[in-house]
Amino acid sequence: MMKSVSTICLVLFASLQAATYESLSGALRKVLPSGQKVFKSKLVLDKAQAKILNDFGHGDFLADDAIDVYYTKDDKGQVSGTAVHLVEYLVRWKSTHTWVVGLAPDGKLTGISVVELTDKYAFPLGEAGFLKQFAGKAPPQSLYGKGMDAVSGASESCQLLSSSIQRAVWISKNAKLP
Repeated sequence: MMKSVSTICLVLFASLQAATYESLSGALRKVLPSGQKVFKSKLVLDKAQAKILNDFGHGDFLADDAIDVYYTKDDKGQVSGTAVHLVEYLVRWKSTHTWVVGLAPDGKLTGISVVELTDKYAFPLGEAGFLKQFAGKAPPQSLYGKGMDAVSGASESCQLLSSSIQRAVWISKNAKLP
């Protein structure tokens, strides 16, 4: 309950200085294969799964948190793309970062699309020049300090994005998609 109240207060504060970059549907169109029906699933975390996600860094996940996972299927019924919608919090800066991380069946990133950022120093993360570096890369090549071209002045946000990429890969592998 306390996390819910804190989260609501944080979101209200953050919304006063938020920058919206993409609608959720637009973000999904950018990272999932085109021309295929998009399906939605939820991964409801248990305590052990929440700990795994938090261990990637900057996490505040709890048991019973639900994470939206979107996916497409090809004409053979096989999953052809996965997108994980993450709302992340940087408590120190009282800011939220909302993005969609897309993954191909081979595990490579199809892209990252920013839905909303509430920390003005993180705004460069939503720019096309920054985001274009991710598509086609294996996740380890896109991590902070290991291949990500970070944004000066937004180090913690870049670290959070790196953690989010790792979380999205784990979620994509562990979500029970039909």
